[in-house]
Amino acid sequence: MIIYLTSNLFTPDLTALNPENELLDSLRQDTKNEASNYLIIAADPENSEENDQMLELTKKSFLEKDFAINEMVFMDRRNCQDAESLINEADVIILFGGHVPTQNKFFQEINLKDLLANKNKIVMGISAGSMNMAAEVYALPELEGEAVDPDYKRFLSGLGLVEERVIPHSQILKDVKVDGMLMIDEIAKGDSYGNEFYVIPDGTYLYVNQGKKEWRGKVELLADGTFSDFN
Repeated sequence: MIIYLTSNLFTPDLTALNPENELLDSLRQDTKNEASNYLIIAADPENSEENDQMLELTKKSFLEKDFAINEMVFMDRRNCQDAESLINEADVIILFGGHVPTQNKFFQEINLKDLLANKNKIVMGISAGSMNMAAEVYALPELEGEAVDPDYKRFLSGLGLVEERVIPHSQILKDVKVDGMLMIDEIAKGDSYGNEFYVIPDGTYLYVNQGKKEWRGKVELLADGTFSDFN
């Protein structure tokens, strides 16, 4: 399996694929510049209108960068009963971004962890999709009320594709507050005691090829309340 664990596959304005740190050149090499079957798996399986929009955006973005597409399919509530066959037919699987717990629940429902086991696929995560790749997922509170809700589960069972737990979009989230607390410097920092989080901006990604790992781009490690440069 080849894994791209990204903060954001797209540029900030969502108009194009992000070429930083040679991601697109690497993907062209991994797909051998051949026409591929792409499967996008939703973060919110119920939001069919937005999912259709994201499908069109993604397809347009790949075509504009001269990727050959045989087929691109979006999996959500409408076709998840065919999850096994859709995954088997895919060459590249994209786990889309969104609300981490919502996507995590959907992954559990379709038994995605077992469906991906021992598959020789290219799997790309975007934001929440990357976060849910971990064996133990850190679901950083992001909606109002989550940070102060004693029943909100911050650690979830994930796909187990990587051990690394990421906090994406660090260039944005460092200034964002939830329930009056800074998401990274206060909420995540407090949760980092006894844990390790890899804090990455858009453009940075973890590349894994048959188990060999390489961080591409700037990474900060947050552990036991302390930030340090990882690479």
